[in-house]
Amino acid sequence: MDKDINKNRTKNVLRNICISTVILFLGIIMIIKSFKVEQAKQNLLYSYNINRNLTGSVSLIDNDFFEKKTLDMNKTYISSLVDKINMDFSYSLSGNKKAKTKYTYQIIAVTDVKYSSVNPENSNQSIWSKQHVLVEPKQLEVDSSNFTINENFDVDFATLNNEVKEFKEQLKLPITAELQIKLIVRSDMNVQGIEDTVVENSIMNVKMDLAQDIFTIEKEFENTDNKSVIDTIEKKKEISIPVLIVGSACVLIAVLIMLDAIRKSIKFSKKSDYAIALNRILKNYGDIVAEIVSPVEIDNLNVIEVKNFDQLLDIEEEIRMPILYYETIPDEQGEFIIVCDNMAYRYVIG
Repeated sequence: MDKDINKNRTKNVLRNICISTVILFLGIIMIIKSFKVEQAKQNLLYSYNINRNLTGSVSLIDNDFFEKKTLDMNKTYISSLVDKINMDFSYSLSGNKKAKTKYTYQIIAVTDVKYSSVNPENSNQSIWSKQHVLVEPKQLEVDSSNFTINENFDVDFATLNNEVKEFKEQLKLPITAELQIKLIVRSDMNVQGIEDTVVENSIMNVKMDLAQDIFTIEKEFENTDNKSVIDTIEKKKEISIPVLIVGSACVLIAVLIMLDAIRKSIKFSKKSDYAIALNRILKNYGDIVAEIVSPVEIDNLNVIEVKNFDQLLDIEEEIRMPILYYETIPDEQGEFIIVCDNMAYRYVIG
């Protein structure tokens, strides 16, 4: 029966611990959820598209090989036969709102010569460059949602190529060289509803090799760009007081249940040790032990505390007086006493 009681007590303790753990977990989740964080909001203020395009042709010197004096773009060309390159740069910016825009642009040609060496540390280092202005800087102003730049110009490829070949022949250096043609555009847009000026810097770059037998014209720009100006509203933190209170209450209740379960577990453990020791004594020595329902009056007696029940048995054998047992604390503590004359011998269990 005692075993069944202990099993039930253990089950109750475990059940309470499980319940408190669930409540604690829910309480923690509610506390975390009570701190609301609103996601950052993005508001589109302005968007614009940039379109870039390059067309043109390559003019040849008089020669016995090509019937046509000009060749289309996107081909491979023989350097020694090329005279000029005609280029038509087109650049347009279109926004979703009207803007007061100041924009400046120019077109330059940059000759870049690099040292070509078998030593990787020294190779591809720029050793000479020269800039030529093909279209002088221009500044314009519009009050519109878009503007367009169209510039047609010639690149004197033969002159620039011969200049690099002469550099190479005179200095006797192993080199590589390239010619870059750049349309450089800066736009400052004042858009209603936007405090700061929207600045757009753009470069259309085209490059080709110099001082080589053949070359191609390579574009180094994207034909289209889509850009936006976005106003980001910072995240806001808010606390839900009701959820925080309920969550905190759950945590407090869970902790109290858990502490009570631990306290009962310790208490049951003590009871179990006490019950085992008491049952062992009563089972083995029940014929000489008398259980009483009221405490022994020992106020006027000399009380001698004995260390263990075996010593009490020795005294009982000597004086032949019964051993009295009284439970001082139910299920936790009791005392065995032998009274003889004005002496009381006592052993406390529990």
